[in-house]
Amino acid sequence: MRHFALFGLLLVTLLSIGAAPNRSPPAYRSLTREFAHFYDATRSMPEAARVALFRKRFDALFPGFYEPADGQTGAQFNTSVANALAKFPEIRARYEQTERDFPRAYAAGIRHFRAQFPGFRPSLPIWFVHSLGRMDGGTRTLRGKNVMIFGADVIARIHDSRDIGPFLDHEMFHVENAQWFKDCDAMWCALWQEGLATYAASVMNPGADDHLLMLDQPAPIRAKVDADWRTALCQVRRDLMSTDQKVYGSYFYGREDPARIFPARWGYYVGLRIMQRLGKDRTLRDLDHLANGPAKVLLAGELTKMIGEAGGCPGD
Repeated sequence: MRHFALFGLLLVTLLSIGAAPNRSPPAYRSLTREFAHFYDATRSMPEAARVALFRKRFDALFPGFYEPADGQTGAQFNTSVANALAKFPEIRARYEQTERDFPRAYAAGIRHFRAQFPGFRPSLPIWFVHSLGRMDGGTRTLRGKNVMIFGADVIARIHDSRDIGPFLDHEMFHVENAQWFKDCDAMWCALWQEGLATYAASVMNPGADDHLLMLDQPAPIRAKVDADWRTALCQVRRDLMSTDQKVYGSYFYGREDPARIFPARWGYYVGLRIMQRLGKDRTLRDLDHLANGPAKVLLAGELTKMIGEAGGCPGD
């Protein structure tokens, strides 16, 4: 079990980094307490009625988030709500500690981020919620609106005082980078975005290891990919232009899949390796400011070089 009491140590550390604050941290909307209140007020209700009431209340509070994800049926989503409610007592102490600590950690994280990107201010709403196990953090498009979401339940489960800072750097970098690089459905866009955000966290946290960069979630990634590096690169090249959600998931989702050759979330690691090479003669700001067209050319070119160095792909 991680020692979440150490979260406070992070706050002291982060608050000591960087110059004097140039602005107050951007506001965010929290629904974490509403989840706990709902749990307490409805614990005696039958499960089906409780889930139905949860969906009604929380859809009104955060439209678009508390509904089935792409590819998820209504019944599957109802099960995820029921499970989150049933398991809440197991995580409640850590969840509520995270809820208490997050405001200061978030403010300190913004200050740290602004040391690299002065004047940074998110251009989209930020939410702090119980994510039903979906995410620790990330951007989502909900009913046509882009939002940043932090999931207190998953933060409480997988983050500690050592890695919460790099995690916030990673997520805030996505917001920063969205000014220049726009989402697209092809896998290469996610490879660029996630690889660059992981690289940005490494630059902003010199000496960060795989744990701090979240490359050990849900299991260590590096060794298994390195063991068959050429195959990994060739598979990436094959999938670069794919818009299939299953292909995307095979690179970036945290769910284990016995049919997959490489570990869950292995796209983050390959993306990082590409960005480390591109960063040898470019600053982080240079890479951040690239639009999709130039970024695609750089990514494809560097991948081709890496494949050549690894011995080439079958059929080349």
